[in-house]
Formats: sequence, structure tokens, C-alpha cells
Amino acid sequence: MSVPTILISGGGPVGLTLAGLLDVGRGDCRVVVVEPHEPPRWNPAETGLRVYALSRSSQHALDRAGAWPPIAARRASPYERMRVWEGDAPGGLGSIEFDCAEIGEPNLGHIVEDVLIRDALLERLAGSARVRVVTGTAIDAIDVRRDAVVAALSNGETVRAQLVVAADGARSPVRTMLGLPTVARGYGQHAIVTHVVTERPHERTAWQRFVPGGPIALLPLADGRSSVVWSLPTARAEALAAASDEDFIAALEDATGRVLGRLGPISPRGRFPLQVLHAMRYCCPRGVLVGDAAHVVHPLAGQGMNLGLADAACLAGEIDRALVNGLDVGDLAVLRRYERRRKADNVDMLVALDALHHLFRLPGAAAVLRAVGLSVVDTAGPAKRWFARRALGLHLDCEGYRGTDDRAAA
Repeated sequence: MSVPTILISGGGPVGLTLAGLLDVGRGDCRVVVVEPHEPPRWNPAETGLRVYALSRSSQHALDRAGAWPPIAARRASPYERMRVWEGDAPGGLGSIEFDCAEIGEPNLGHIVEDVLIRDALLERLAGSARVRVVTGTAIDAIDVRRDAVVAALSNGETVRAQLVVAADGARSPVRTMLGLPTVARGYGQHAIVTHVVTERPHERTAWQRFVPGGPIALLPLADGRSSVVWSLPTARAEALAAASDEDFIAALEDATGRVLGRLGPISPRGRFPLQVLHAMRYCCPRGVLVGDAAHVVHPLAGQGMNLGLADAACLAGEIDRALVNGLDVGDLAVLRRYERRRKADNVDMLVALDALHHLFRLPGAAAVLRAVGLSVVDTAGPAKRWFARRALGLHLDCEGYRGTDDRAAA
């Protein structure tokens, strides 16, 4: 019997993590990853603009895939507390603080660059006998047959696989080729991202303030700066993106309430539109969705990448189980087990974040109710611990894709 081939469209962190997990699985398979763009190289002299707040479950998945040790050795910034507030300053009515000590964890997660995750995974996969990564190449067309999917690549190559995985983002071309429908809605917002020098140290703390127009977060970086993620109505975001550094910093200081003192200088700014998206079905015969191809959430809690990496870990587990048991990895029964395990968790997070977004956009008397609600949760130990453990992904069962040793907690 020939060794099954799994074709992954998308060489971002989710697609590459899935490839890494399949590479260390018990079942025998071949993996082909195709990525339309040439991967950017990690720069040790400058922190990449796009960063993620990785949860413990994401850390475990990356560790199992063989990428966490080099990530941690290069530049991963652990954060131990998270302070969220609405109003003038944290600590009063309308604020909540999470501390890793309250749940017996060494930290609440790590701030890690997108480019560093990709770089570490690509280095890890470069020596694999199972995995082939093809960059500068896209899937132009797919033909789903009874026993295989045949993909035509933009470099002229044809790949015959038992399963195609769409890990190619919110605008996933492969999802469209598979005919898997989505529901989506724009928020009328853009997020501005930049890195900023702060007068006071960030104290390994993630700071988030809810202000009119959207939340603003200051995430602690390993070099002492903070990464800014600021959600704003589109017109205001466009104006601030085009503003001078001095005008932008003045607006930034006002929005953060100078919780970390005076700010500046800043790095180059970027911005991206915000939306909510969810696929009505995650799979079809010989095709399956992971990451942003399946779901996109508001960034206010930094959970988008964590959901995607949980998808990768879960799908890798289901594929490996099928391989070990001699099952067809592209069979709908195998893929639906993955869908059932991940869809409920993803929908729960999507609905919760969408509700929070709308709650904090309500004016007037709603501000008093929000302030009371945050303060009540802050004083309720069991509720705080539940939220913290869920944000860390400690409730997830990733089919044994856990850290290989205690390095994961370092």
C-alpha cells in the first residue's frame, strides 16, 4: 500500500505546525506544504511587527513540533500578569487583573513574532524526510476524486494527495475551491500595530484599556518595548496611520492613560481590517479547514492564533490516529471527528469575543454595568481562575501533542 500524501495550502504558523506535528506522528505519511510567498527571514536585530500572545496549549503544540526550543532561545517574551480596565486607571472600579501565580503557572503565555515562529518551523522541517515545503507556489486548481484530490500548482507541478488542508488564511482560495461556505461580517474597524518605547517598564504585564472606539493593548516585548494593538473605527485608524509620529504618540498616550508613562519613539506602523468569520462546515470529502480559513475572531483577547494552533494539534491527532489504524485520512468520518472537537470551542470563543466587542461599544449607562461586572469577576477567585485557565488553553485535549519535557514551562 502506498504512503498517503497530505497537501497543506499555506506556510504560515498553523500550516507549518500541522506539518511538524505530522512529521513526529506515529503513522507514516508524506506532507507537501505549498506557500505562495517567499518566507520572510527572522531578524535578530529587530522585533517583527506582527506578534502573537501564545497560550500554553500553543506552546505545547510548537514544542511537540520541534520549534519551541529555538523560539524560546531567540526571542520569546513571557508575561506574568494581565491588567484590563475601563476608565482612568487600572486597579479601581471597572478593572480586572490576572496573575499567573493565582493558577499555579509560571506565566500567562509568551509574546512571539510571527516571523520567528515561521523561521523556527521552517528550519525544523528542512531536515525532514517526510515533509517538503514549496515556497513561491500556490494551488491553482483542485480536482476532488473518490480516492484522492489532484492539485495543479502554479509552478506546473501536479500533486496527488489523499487530503488537502486549507491553512491559507481568511480569504482562503482552497476553501473556495472546496465549496465550503462561510458567514462573515466586518466590524467597521482597523487595528493599528506598532512597537513603542515606554517611560516605565512593562513589568512582564499585558495592559489593555477599553476606550471609545475600541480596545488598546500594550504587550510586553523581550527588548523592553511594548507592542501596540489598537482597534479603531476605520476612518480614525486611517487618519492615525497617516499621522506624524508626534501626533500618533500624543494620541497613543491619551488612549493608554499614560499607564506606562510617556511613550516614544515608535516603530513603523501597520494596520489591518477587523472582521468575524466562520465556516459553516470545516470539512468535505478529502478537504478540511484550519486556522483563519475556518474562523476569524476579534483580536481584543489575542486568541486568533491560539485557536488556529489548537486546530493544527487536533487535526494532527485525528490524522495520526487514522494512519495508525489503517483508515483513509481523507474520509469524511475522520475529518468530522476533528470538526466536532474544534467547532464548539471555536464558536464559543467567537461568540464571547463578539459579545465583548459589542458590550464595550455601548454608551451611557452600560459603562456602569461593565465596570461593576469587571470588578465582580476580579474579586471572584474561581471565576478568574476559570477565565485564566481557558485563555491558556489548559482545558484542551490535543491527543497527546503536549510538550516533550519541562522546557515548555520555562
